[in-house]
Amino acid sequence: MMTRRIIMSIVLCLGLLQGTWAQSGRLLRFTPSEKDLGEIRFDSGKASLEFEFQNISQKSVTILEVRTTCGCLTGSARKSVLAPSEKSVVDAVFDPSSLYGDQSKHLTIVSTDGQNTLLSSITVKAKVKRDQSEGEIRYAELLGSGLRTDTPEVSFKKDRFGDLVVSIPLYNDTDSPVEISFGAPLRISVIAPNKIAPRSRVDVVCKYNSLFRRKGASIRETLRIKVNGDRVNPLTLKGKVY
Repeated sequence: MMTRRIIMSIVLCLGLLQGTWAQSGRLLRFTPSEKDLGEIRFDSGKASLEFEFQNISQKSVTILEVRTTCGCLTGSARKSVLAPSEKSVVDAVFDPSSLYGDQSKHLTIVSTDGQNTLLSSITVKAKVKRDQSEGEIRYAELLGSGLRTDTPEVSFKKDRFGDLVVSIPLYNDTDSPVEISFGAPLRISVIAPNKIAPRSRVDVVCKYNSLFRRKGASIRETLRIKVNGDRVNPLTLKGKVY
């Protein structure tokens, strides 16, 4: 009885391994699977690329889908069914208009041979240039000394615990680290780092103490900010007591 159990366990393990080997194999081979556009401008227009691939399995392969993670890179396969050793092309379109800096975008090709469904990936890389810095694009409000945010007025929201909180992005648009400090009214507690690395963002969390304030009362407070000891434009914190 023990010998039979051992044999059955070995057979089961071999079956699982065979399934694993089948799933880890490839149906398609792209040559190449990555293309680098180098430096391009955001307003240079859409770039069209061709990715040649081949069915390297022993069965007919069907392309089920070409998936994308953003509208900046889209693609489609010219043929949906390929015989063994047959070649085709994925036509990809890269749109840099909404991008900035180093980019690495991917398309996922879902294919099946009727038994196994596998994923293949192709990549488009580029360095997208603009006349503005990343900080100017993403954080339009300049507070001073290279410190940026997205809006000069932010609103408190009730979190899941019923507290009034707000998260404020601050971006250091300089090539040097900066020290930041805050001055806030007594009702507001501030959670923030004291430094921001070059070309980096931090999130400042402010919490409002609404104790002894009537429901529906308006909130309008000033958050004062210093960068390397120098005062920059303050932020307005507003809202309503729930």
